[in-house]
Amino acid sequence: MGGLSVGPLVFSAERAPVLAAILVAMLVAGLLARRVGAALSTWLLSALVAAALLGRIVFVASNWPGFAGAPWTILAFWQGGFDGFGAAAGGALATLWHLRRSQRLWLPALATLACAAITWNTVHQLARGGDMGLPAAMALTRLDGSAVPASDWQGKPIVINLWASWCPPCRREMPMMAEVAQQETQVPILFVNQGEGPGAIRRYLAQEGIAISALQDPGMQMMAHFQTMGLPATLFIDRDGKLRAGHMGEISRARLLSGIEDLR
Repeated sequence: MGGLSVGPLVFSAERAPVLAAILVAMLVAGLLARRVGAALSTWLLSALVAAALLGRIVFVASNWPGFAGAPWTILAFWQGGFDGFGAAAGGALATLWHLRRSQRLWLPALATLACAAITWNTVHQLARGGDMGLPAAMALTRLDGSAVPASDWQGKPIVINLWASWCPPCRREMPMMAEVAQQETQVPILFVNQGEGPGAIRRYLAQEGIAISALQDPGMQMMAHFQTMGLPATLFIDRDGKLRAGHMGEISRARLLSGIEDLR
């Protein structure tokens, strides 16, 4: 899955390149604005806002069933869920609007975008790591200590949720994920607890009234293998056992359903 950490902050391989590109774009635009005027910074801010808004709107429209039951989660953008094409269209429209009568700003704007693109590509290559698949010997156990047979995941797309009962965002997303898991018949969701014993897992599930078939990974080998830097982490694995996508942090219903649909 990969990712980058800056001090106590952890960024997933999906978000780190975008955040780095935005920071570099703001820095470059700020420096160039000293020569060409504040209009350049105004353009960048407008382009970023337009990209974020249209990217979110297109994602919500494309995944409306995931938001219909809880429309207020549309505002929970930190859980992920932006359409790349929508974001690009929003940024392009804002750019055309702001720079249509300012030819002298086109070159500085293109220089800003070029620096941002180079940064995005560099951080993307660093953060994603190599192509990842399931461990060759994925040893998971049920709460009763019995081994989970490989047939539970081999040859089929699956979602793996790495979690722990002491993790607040894990606890927030768990009821929703358990509900989706009960409804989903084609793509199983494996809830793989990291580092806790069966007693702690059973107590948490009983207290919260959550019905899932929790699995154990006491040595946290899954976190180490997929290079996740925090919990929760949701991994979308295709039928060949390869990591198709990963989401680090609390996930929304819409983002989960979108990832499952991509695996079908």
